[in-house]
Amino acid sequence: MNLRYLFFLLLILTSGPVYADVFVHDTVALSREEILIKADTKKGYFAKSGQLVEFSVNGKSIGSVLPGGDGIAYKIFKTGRAGIYTVTAKWGKDTGRGYIMVLKKGSAIVFVDVEGSLLAAPFAKKPVDSSRDAIKKIMGKYPVVYLHFGDIGINAVREWLIRNKFPASALLAWKMGDIFAELDKKGFRIKAVIGSQVVIDPSVAYGPVVFSFEEETSSSHLRKWREIEKTLR
Repeated sequence: MNLRYLFFLLLILTSGPVYADVFVHDTVALSREEILIKADTKKGYFAKSGQLVEFSVNGKSIGSVLPGGDGIAYKIFKTGRAGIYTVTAKWGKDTGRGYIMVLKKGSAIVFVDVEGSLLAAPFAKKPVDSSRDAIKKIMGKYPVVYLHFGDIGINAVREWLIRNKFPASALLAWKMGDIFAELDKKGFRIKAVIGSQVVIDPSVAYGPVVFSFEEETSSSHLRKWREIEKTLR
């Protein structure tokens, strides 16, 4: 386990209750696409079922479903106009929230590797200087998708983004780089990837602009987020 992963583990153990008992998975979808919203219901670290999960999108209920034996609940939803949709899943007294990023076909996406570009240091709870403001400015020009890469759960990464007040957006698993192929197949463009070289490498086939904070990489090596924000204008 490298130091960045250990940081997230320590964050879980030292920051009190981190995990919500309901976790809503984020999604990137096309306008007017029918998708499956996925929510995990948990108590502690064990999945449970037997109680209805009520789903809402942007504050409007879209119905309730019973989780399966694995504790996972799915709800069909058809997207509308482009934008960020807030999804809420209520399971008894517990509530989880996630996002659907809805984009037009052909939209260019900027991907940000959270562990590989936003952490100021392996054990730092604060983000890299200017990263939050730079991402806000980039979002004014391109949709930004956060990427989760590593052994520690995606829930801990989401909590870190929330606590550090990063702008809301979809957080997706890197999936050994398969996420780039999946979104390319749906008709989206991979505009840029910012992060570690391991995360960047599978994206190169799609022709993005790539940035890394690591030295001695094949990507553009930058030391400040302001440089990235200016380059992506």
